[in-house]
Amino acid sequence: MCGISGVVNKNSHPISDSDTHKLLSSLSLLKSRGPDAQASCQSSSWIIGHTRLSIIDLSGGTQPMQDKEAGVTLSFNGEIYNYKSLKTELELKGHVFKTDSDTEVLLHSYIEWGGSCVDKLHGCFAFAVLDEKSGKLVLVRDRLGVKPVYYCLKGDSLYFGSTVAAVRHLGNVNSIDNAALSHYLTSCRITFGDRTLYEGIKILPPATVAVFDLANLKVSFKKYWQRPAISPGDKVRLDQKELLQKTAELVEESVKARLMSDVPVGCFLSGGLDSAVVVKDAVANAVDDYPLFCAGTPFEKYNEFQYAREMAESLGKSVTEVRISPDTFFADWKMLIKEKGLPLSTPNETSIYRLSKALGEKCKVALTGEGSDEVFGGYLQPHFGVYDFVRGPKSEDDSDNPLFWKIMRRYGRPFFFNEEDHFFLTHSWIPVNDKADLLHGDIWNSLNDDDEVFTFYEDFFERYKDLSPFDRRMHLHAEINLEGLLNRVDTSSMAASIEARVPFTDHRLVEFAFQQSDDWKIDFRNEECRKKAADLLVEEIDKEDLVETKRLLRNAYKNKLPANITSRKKMSFPVPFQEWLSGELSSELKEFCIETSRAKNIFNPKAVETMFDSGNRNLWLVANICLWLDS
Repeated sequence: MCGISGVVNKNSHPISDSDTHKLLSSLSLLKSRGPDAQASCQSSSWIIGHTRLSIIDLSGGTQPMQDKEAGVTLSFNGEIYNYKSLKTELELKGHVFKTDSDTEVLLHSYIEWGGSCVDKLHGCFAFAVLDEKSGKLVLVRDRLGVKPVYYCLKGDSLYFGSTVAAVRHLGNVNSIDNAALSHYLTSCRITFGDRTLYEGIKILPPATVAVFDLANLKVSFKKYWQRPAISPGDKVRLDQKELLQKTAELVEESVKARLMSDVPVGCFLSGGLDSAVVVKDAVANAVDDYPLFCAGTPFEKYNEFQYAREMAESLGKSVTEVRISPDTFFADWKMLIKEKGLPLSTPNETSIYRLSKALGEKCKVALTGEGSDEVFGGYLQPHFGVYDFVRGPKSEDDSDNPLFWKIMRRYGRPFFFNEEDHFFLTHSWIPVNDKADLLHGDIWNSLNDDDEVFTFYEDFFERYKDLSPFDRRMHLHAEINLEGLLNRVDTSSMAASIEARVPFTDHRLVEFAFQQSDDWKIDFRNEECRKKAADLLVEEIDKEDLVETKRLLRNAYKNKLPANITSRKKMSFPVPFQEWLSGELSSELKEFCIETSRAKNIFNPKAVETMFDSGNRNLWLVANICLWLDS
């Protein structure tokens, strides 16, 4: 993995000394993403830079890479897992290669097929191609969004880079996008569609090619891939044996592809199902010894060491236990915000960073189980919660409904107006009424009662109206939640100069999973459980353990992993943020969040103080914003 950065001016506007200085300075902000080499190249109206983390062809693959005859310059972050077969195909077409790198294969793929080369790529990538002969800059992002690329159009210039921090530096951007800020407080997600928390800095959506005309910087977008969105009646119904076998084959193929490396590879092993599956298949296809790493805290309920050890021992291996302490938490938290230029999404980003640091002592590449929940259905209440909406009363007159009084007691009214209403009531971190009290009056007034956030989700549900309610939630998490999780693992690992590979985001696996029926994602354990759940809300169903999540993956690996692993619930490197805040960190952070001048322009200080005093769980979001404003 690497860092990319660039400044592109309209053809009539030459690159200035200031542009050059900003570009070189932006590369220093990307150093952790590419500590092994740094370079740039430029022409009259553009300058492109690159920082390299050497993984494939350590002596070759220097970037930015140019083909002067074709007039093409490439800066590339990521890996092309099928580059060897593509290289053979290109050689048959007459292309001659000077290196053994996937970068050169990508360069020649663009020269041969133009922007449509993305259809042939199997990997995780974000890259920029400056094509002088056709007069365009092309930005590309991989299908699932494993690797990010941000951009900003400002005046006569286009700025792009691997992090918001780099782009903000290039474009001198400071204005906050209030609607994106509100969305963060609702969802804990640092992007809002293609918007970031900085006004004007956008993230290129996954599976998208953006083409900028160098003459005027006008841009066109092309979506080159999407998840299968299939109505219930058209879902695939395979024989169970064939279904489970195909699932295991696709997962193993994905893991095997991601073992490709010229440097040592290791694995994150949380002790949960997802990482256990990845480790199992990695070891089964071992060409080397893959060390295993697990992170946890001294609090027993916040570590999974016991399960990680059991999984490692079942494979005849040991696991390195990385212990997370409050002594480093606050410093890591602030450092990661500075690295990415945005707030964190979850406290366990600090755990992933410490895990990556430990792995980095032996390896430069890590395999991780991120993404399985969004593909196979791993979130019981967020995914299966729509079951309450489907069964619940539809009006105040429906008092005979068995859930009428339970919903009334839980939500203050006995029914949900529509699916969007149910989603916001059950899944908002900070509800609308609380945001009205929390945010500075001028900011809240500018949001028009959160109209943009509501409209965003209304449009999403409308787009997928032909799917089952459950499948709509699956797509919602695959589109919105997954990008946040992938950004989390990207930033936290790259801050430690580690390349994280994510087998569950293989597009062929995702396509297969989204073609399968809902009951292979989440369903009741048996008919007795289904009957017992008839008059229970989903949170009660969860407590009673009546439902099995990720059924397709669990059953595909049921006889390949220890029973304790395939049957246990998800934890995901939890961090005792609330407990740590009860100590010295609380007073320091409280004073900072209430007294910082920029924070006062965003939040009502009295509301923030109340959150600290009550131990409100949403304090994490507010503290993140305050630390981000000061970074």
